[in-house]
Amino acid sequence: MSSARLATMPATRSVTPTPHRKRLVRSKVSALRKQKGFTLVEIAIVLVIIGLILGGVFKGQALIDSARVRSLSTDVSGIRAAWYSFQERYRSIPGDFSNAQTQIDSASSQGNGNGRIDGGQERAAVWQQMALAGFIPGNFDGAQNAAGTASDVACSPGTCPKNPFNGYYKISYSAQAADVEGMAHEIFTGEQIPVSILSELDRKLDDGMPASGRFRVHRAYKTACTKDGQWDVAAGHSNCAGVLRD
Repeated sequence: MSSARLATMPATRSVTPTPHRKRLVRSKVSALRKQKGFTLVEIAIVLVIIGLILGGVFKGQALIDSARVRSLSTDVSGIRAAWYSFQERYRSIPGDFSNAQTQIDSASSQGNGNGRIDGGQERAAVWQQMALAGFIPGNFDGAQNAAGTASDVACSPGTCPKNPFNGYYKISYSAQAADVEGMAHEIFTGEQIPVSILSELDRKLDDGMPASGRFRVHRAYKTACTKDGQWDVAAGHSNCAGVLRD
């Protein structure tokens, strides 16, 4: 290339970035940084936190279930204690007590004294007589029509005490425990109880088997709440009922 042509070419100048250009470069770099993903350490920390949260949730649910089992067990034990204490004082079964209106203040109904809770009036009177005698807390009206039949678990507010799941405890001379032979006095736990809770209660009170021993599934709930001779905990049924025979 000739020296004349080189002389005509413009000289190369160094370009100094302007403040505006610097801002553009910084914004692009910042955008690139924002687009980067999580590191392995950050992901591990997040997974540990999630695990701790889930562990706390499951542990909390286990504590709640344990408290519910204890509450049911305490209720049933209290009912049994009241049942026997009443008999010791009055020489009669509560509900069946034929002299209740003369010996218990405010008692509105009494039984026939045949030694069995075998009618709606007596099923309702059980709770009123034990409460008025001071053996259980609460106020109960003794309403005969509200106590239901011997084959169901139904009752009404004010007539029977509630279990922790808004079902109703009942006592009846019947054969509603699954696979039993012969009649006996039975304490119904009431319905609306999850099968997992009844399974734990059975292990606490008896042998853990729904169709053997003193504590069993109510026959009306056997199909829904048991499977292959076991409490069907895996199914998660939320409406089950049990029966304790004495």
